Amino acid sequence: MTSLVRVFSTSVGDGAFDATLRWVLFAALMCLSAVVLWDYGLLNYLFTADTSHISVVITVLFLAFSVHALWILIWMSGEYRQVLIAADTMAQGSGPLTVNADGVTVLAGKLAPDGLVGSTMRDLSHSLVEPDGDRQLLLQSFGASLRRRTKVGSYGTDLLYKLGMLGTMIGFVIMLNSMGDMKNFDVETLRAALQRMIGGMAVSLLTTIAGLVAGILLRVQYNFADALATDMMQTMVKMTEISLVPRLKPQNQVATNV
Repeated sequence: MTSLVRVFSTSVGDGAFDATLRWVLFAALMCLSAVVLWDYGLLNYLFTADTSHISVVITVLFLAFSVHALWILIWMSGEYRQVLIAADTMAQGSGPLTVNADGVTVLAGKLAPDGLVGSTMRDLSHSLVEPDGDRQLLLQSFGASLRRRTKVGSYGTDLLYKLGMLGTMIGFVIMLNSMGDMKNFDVETLRAALQRMIGGMAVSLLTTIAGLVAGILLRVQYNFADALATDMMQTMVKMTEISLVPRLKPQNQVATNV
């Protein structure tokens, strides 16, 4: 696991944690909105009128996925800083690069060896000095490793949407069940049946709204991670093609000629 001490130990002026800061601002806005809704009694009405308690399940899952999105953003921001450090280091020189067992020598001690970027740079440098190395596959693997972590957002968003639809169906069932109970057309029977119908309609509408709103807000959070993954991939590809490949080409040609 990425150490938080290592993540936050260097300067924050490189923009690596901009996506995490955007999440924090978005979370603060959501908290403020929740306080306003609670003050007006809307959230209290949501949880009390929803007799199916699906809104509670949606809220708990939304909070859990939001914490996961924050953890993903912190981890990816730390890895993005590693990419920026590598790109800045590679851009400072112009001569041929040397490669040892730990990768490019100019990056020694600057990248975490157990991190995703550190291991990818090590594999890339070894692949480029080998005649049959394929850097494209390694870059694709790097991108897949990032996307694999952000795919949880698609699953979570879809789950919240479907829970909202499930609440809609349960509300319709409650409404239909109340209509079936109207055996006698006296005032009390009709009043009780109408109350159950209104309760079923409230369950249907409230769970639908809860699922849609929670799904949309969760998708926005994981979009921060998706955009960060795209920035990381673009920076890695640019660094590889502009700074790494040309400076390792002399070594590669020598190895090929031998």
